[in-house]
Amino acid sequence: MTISPTAWWQRLSRLLWPRTLVGQMVALIVVALLLAMIANVWVLSRAHQNSQMVANERFVVRQFASLVQLLENTPPELHEKVIKAWRQPGRQFGFSPQPPIDNSGDEAARRVLRSLQQALGQEAYRDRVRVDLQLARQQPERGERWPRGDDEYRHHRNRPHQIEADESEGAPFWRRPPKRAFDHFSMAVQLSDGRWFVSRLAAPGISPLAAMQTLTFLLLAAVLVLLPVIWQMRRIARPLRDLAQAASDLGRGRSVAPLPLRGPQDVQDTVAAFNTMNERLDRFVSERTRMLAALSHDLRTPMTSMRLRLELMPPSEERDKLIASLEEMQQMAEATLSFVRQAGDQEALQKVDLNALLGSLCDDLAALEQPVNYADTGAQTLMCRPVSLKRALRNLIENAVRYGGAADVSLKRQGNSLVVAVRDSGPGIPEAEMEAVFDPFYRLESSRNRETGGMGLGLSIARQIIHSHGGQLTLTNTHPGLKVSVSLPVQ
Repeated sequence: MTISPTAWWQRLSRLLWPRTLVGQMVALIVVALLLAMIANVWVLSRAHQNSQMVANERFVVRQFASLVQLLENTPPELHEKVIKAWRQPGRQFGFSPQPPIDNSGDEAARRVLRSLQQALGQEAYRDRVRVDLQLARQQPERGERWPRGDDEYRHHRNRPHQIEADESEGAPFWRRPPKRAFDHFSMAVQLSDGRWFVSRLAAPGISPLAAMQTLTFLLLAAVLVLLPVIWQMRRIARPLRDLAQAASDLGRGRSVAPLPLRGPQDVQDTVAAFNTMNERLDRFVSERTRMLAALSHDLRTPMTSMRLRLELMPPSEERDKLIASLEEMQQMAEATLSFVRQAGDQEALQKVDLNALLGSLCDDLAALEQPVNYADTGAQTLMCRPVSLKRALRNLIENAVRYGGAADVSLKRQGNSLVVAVRDSGPGIPEAEMEAVFDPFYRLESSRNRETGGMGLGLSIARQIIHSHGGQLTLTNTHPGLKVSVSLPVQ
């Protein structure tokens, strides 16, 4: 199977890119800092290199101008001794009857030429100065006299140029010499006696940009930037995480205490809005529950009075019909009261072994001669409200026995969820009514007799309980039979 570049990049991004707000912000800042540091080091390196080159030019010009002035003020017979005293590694001097070099057309060479003329005297040495800057990395071979005439000097001057070009050709850009960089100054000045004094001076090396100090500075700057950013992002992310957890708990029907207001003002406004919404929902649910509970409770008194009056009436067919209708009303009132109580149930969460809970429930039903089968699967712990959850599962198993003839119950773990499956071998449910059966008081069986189907609140109560635990309840026809699946997240 071939993976497209887009899919490969998306998969790599999911693996490497952080998912949390703090992680993503820190990653973005680190990348931005790295890019800024690379650009900063490059700019500083170029500026440092240029300043070093200018300093080298001035240093070499001052040395050569000082030597020329010394030679001009010294008798010619002492010139050799003066040159010998000045000769050091990287410094080569000599005399030539003809100018051994020509002025280079390079801008750097012209800059050095102007500096040298100013150091010697602009008018006195006009047209008597020659400057050439070389990229040569090699010194003349040991024992070679330099210079030894115009032609030999020119040959020696040109040869290293060719070597340097060959060595740098094709090299990586970071190993190539920088533009206008040079290693040797070749300068010639015509003295007052007519001879040309020639020198070849090695340019001082360009020192690195204090690599360790620069790296230390950049790392320190990165730390000083990242620490307050991480602190601030955690300050923002913490109330958002609390808000997400509270919203999840609220969606599962749990009681949520007001969240503390902390973090930036925008985050505080969001948390305050959630607290207000939570308070209004609690008040609305409480008022609705109290109203329905009071209504269902208050209906008992007139229905009891009506039943007593009917019992005192002479036996007749109409009397029996009225008593049956009254019994139906009583069943509906009791079912409504039970449904409302379940909606307002605030049972505490407990860690429960779901396998043991299902086993005891199935054993209880089997003791009542109900055809229920369950295979033990080992301990499977779950945070839940055990009384409510047991009621929901009991409703589902009893429905399977009542409408499908038998119940086959199983429990297994799928990822981060525990899945309870209840199967029967009955006729199933028409696809068009799969969702309608969860509506309160909706019954596939048309009668209102408890013996043939109850009041139609079993599945409604079961789904409400499962949803309050953050789970899902689904129905699937298996032809024959119906499969009820309950998925509960393991927290």
